[in-house]
Amino acid sequence: MTVAPEKAPDRIAGMFDAIAPRYDLLNHLLSAGIDRRWRTRAIRSLELTGREVLLDVCTGTADVALQARRAASGAARVVGVDFAGAMLAIGKRKVRRAEESARIALVRGDATRLPVGDGTVDAATVAFGIRNVERPELACAEMARALRRGGRLAILEFGEPRIPAVRTLYLWYFKYFLPWIGRFVSGHRAAYSYLPASVRSFPPPAAFAALLEQAGFRDVRAVPLTFGIVYLYTARR
Repeated sequence: MTVAPEKAPDRIAGMFDAIAPRYDLLNHLLSAGIDRRWRTRAIRSLELTGREVLLDVCTGTADVALQARRAASGAARVVGVDFAGAMLAIGKRKVRRAEESARIALVRGDATRLPVGDGTVDAATVAFGIRNVERPELACAEMARALRRGGRLAILEFGEPRIPAVRTLYLWYFKYFLPWIGRFVSGHRAAYSYLPASVRSFPPPAAFAALLEQAGFRDVRAVPLTFGIVYLYTARR
């Protein structure tokens, strides 16, 4: 049985604050740049028209928020929420450099108590953050509350490949190589040991899809990307 790592909000926020300066570099390095394609696929699944308000939960350094604005017919406005102050500080610098401060607002807050009103957003995203929430069912219910009826949801989260040979290689990479390179580049030992542990303890796709349905979503789909290394969960409110 896989033991879930401890996910007290203060601990997780502190961990991400500690690795914030190297977070973007390591994301691109450890995914060989494929993370950009995963985010593009998630934004495309929302079928934006250029008029939407998009809520990006666990926004981190604002990569999804920026991508949602840059996409063809991208979101009109984006609200990004995260509880890690150092991550948000980097995100705000990126937003200013992109001259998007008038359209992207980054707010410090908790995924289980989102600082937005009922039915006030048209789309919601989470990229590789839902597994870090201590009670993901509450975060999903909060996104359902924030979305207008018919609004779209896209969640990216790590999974485990179904092809045996790929799965074996992937698990070796996650258990041995990723923690080593993560510690070497970031200087933070615990963060990149936490990552594989959090992925292994996250619910399998069918179970997480059921959790989304229980939170009030419909038309829930779990789409494997890159052999199932990542899953794209899509749904409607």
